[in-house]
Amino acid sequence: MLLLADTRAACEGLVSERALRRLAIEDVPAELQDVWRRLAGDADAWAATLAIPDTPAGPERSLIAIEHAAGSQFGALQAALRAGAWLPERVACLALAGTAFRGQRGRTWEALRGNLHLSLLAALGRPAASVQTALTALPAVAAARAIERVTRGRVRPGIKWVNDLLLAGRKVGGVLSATHVQADQATHVLVGIGLNVERAPELPRDPRAPRPGSLRELAGSDAPSLPSLTLALLAELDRALEQVRSGGGAELVEAYRRRSLVVGRRVAIWPVNDDAGAQEPVLEGRVRSLRRDLGLIIEGHPEPVHGGRLTFSDAVNAVEHDAPEDG
Repeated sequence: MLLLADTRAACEGLVSERALRRLAIEDVPAELQDVWRRLAGDADAWAATLAIPDTPAGPERSLIAIEHAAGSQFGALQAALRAGAWLPERVACLALAGTAFRGQRGRTWEALRGNLHLSLLAALGRPAASVQTALTALPAVAAARAIERVTRGRVRPGIKWVNDLLLAGRKVGGVLSATHVQADQATHVLVGIGLNVERAPELPRDPRAPRPGSLRELAGSDAPSLPSLTLALLAELDRALEQVRSGGGAELVEAYRRRSLVVGRRVAIWPVNDDAGAQEPVLEGRVRSLRRDLGLIIEGHPEPVHGGRLTFSDAVNAVEHDAPEDG
């Protein structure tokens, strides 16, 4: 994998300084020029070859690491995709810190140094209808697998529907995904993953949402380092993408369902845009099951739930189960 960074510090822990070489912006590979300028402006690049262990064969890979991102890398990649920019088959972007990032419901947040903030764009070329559920599951499963991999199974987060990772009832990560579709074909998938490795963000208290936590706080000496978790996450994203390309990704959906924290819990489903808590929940009840299309079956409600913001409404802490191994 080609690593491009806008500073030496952005490469810390990923490669040795002796392996770095300086590239003028005009020497950045042509297929990365547009993305590089969108993320790093006119900065020169520090380049190195980055080894990602245990990854399947696939298209050429690149990782762009930015010391301080001026805005959402997910948004920048999405804009490049929509503009028809010349993009590589697969490119990942890592922000060590940054401002004006946006989450699943469009809320702004700050990327804190020491945490993991990664976006990835990959070409697919699969019928959209056959892979959409797997692509929804992909970033959460890849992030959970990466934490499990680097901690050798000692730390096992669960998934709170649809896109939060919880550990001991605290939110340690969030994910989002977007699919680019042309003529019923999913041409590209874009995922964003944020994991609280060293620090939990300071957020206004929301009684309906899990409190934020960090892997360092909750897992102690078992918590992964940022470089090791970054490499593990890149490997797991490669693995998950290969599962989608080769067979549609049914394994990802099952892995998501095994890690679900909502089955058996009493929950409330709120409108997605109800951040102020002004509206009543759409429905409440105990989750009986999670379908293979990731729809929730809730007691007393005949139709599956496919959208909304889920909160736990019972008194039990959301302490996750041990997720079984998946191959």
